[in-house]
Amino acid sequence: MNDPTGEHPFDYATGGLCAVLQDKPIVSLSSWIARGYTAAAASGRQFAVLTPSSATLTLPLTTLLSGPGCRWIATSPTNTLYDGFTGQALEFSSDGVVPRTGPEVESSFLLAEPRPSGYLHVRAETVHQASLSARVGSFTEAVFSALTGAEPVAWGLHEPVSESWDAEAVSSFTYTRSPRSTRLVVLGAPGAGSSSPIPTIGVLTVERTADAVVESLEVLAESDDPRPAAELQAMAEILHAARARTALIGHGVGFTGLTRPARFTGSTVPAVALFGPEALAATGAARAAELADESGGDARLLGSAPVRSLAVLYAQEEIPGRQHPLEAYASLVGSLTLAPPA
Repeated sequence: MNDPTGEHPFDYATGGLCAVLQDKPIVSLSSWIARGYTAAAASGRQFAVLTPSSATLTLPLTTLLSGPGCRWIATSPTNTLYDGFTGQALEFSSDGVVPRTGPEVESSFLLAEPRPSGYLHVRAETVHQASLSARVGSFTEAVFSALTGAEPVAWGLHEPVSESWDAEAVSSFTYTRSPRSTRLVVLGAPGAGSSSPIPTIGVLTVERTADAVVESLEVLAESDDPRPAAELQAMAEILHAARARTALIGHGVGFTGLTRPARFTGSTVPAVALFGPEALAATGAARAAELADESGGDARLLGSAPVRSLAVLYAQEEIPGRQHPLEAYASLVGSLTLAPPA
């Protein structure tokens, strides 16, 4: 049913839920969906995007719907509903959607992706001093260069993005929105021979604390095969030079191009982790390297005191007697004292 009294003509609305229908193969963070989310949040209701089970989501929309107050509802070929991220079976109620009695996980969620593709999944952040000279966007350029060999090509608030890449413009835009946080879509150039309908794509988030500006980035990049250790080491060195506070690059499979299906895709397997000077301040670089070796990673210190980073490479094939990279990385993070940005 439509909601004629709201700020947005939702396709379905109750006292607790506002939903929009998107019957298309790839669903992105359009300005229409963004306005729907804003209207739902302003009314104190949950926001949902309802898609066929065959649809996939772009990274920016995935980021939005993974947050509090949002839900991705997928419809199976038999018209049953489930959560597109977890597979939890759902049904409509008088106030929205609730878990369905019976099987906890909808069978459609457990089907294998017919044409899965590999990708690199990157999470990285840096901390700028809170000043007029803080240049947000330079770190994003470094991350994209490490992954693709080139700077980003475009940016915007929604998809499709509207602006050609310009770090100065990005920095100025985020500054005018201060002290509010800003979330932007960033696109990179496709690699040679790319067949993906979506090139390298990232979500840039800028948040301001009392004394700092935090520039954090999540990126998906094409990578059908695991990157060799030498290439991962080179990426870590670029991120160290860019003053990354933390970074994690991992390999994943199960996506369609660089879009997320409403199916089980497993976890991204860590390939290389980087901990910058701020992240090592409490533990110390030498002790952090020891902890990394003990957890099952290949620890390498980069730079020289006082600006040192720890790069930890993880084996991409099982090694008897060693923890799985997921376990090794979790163990290391649990052992390090990572203070939040000031």
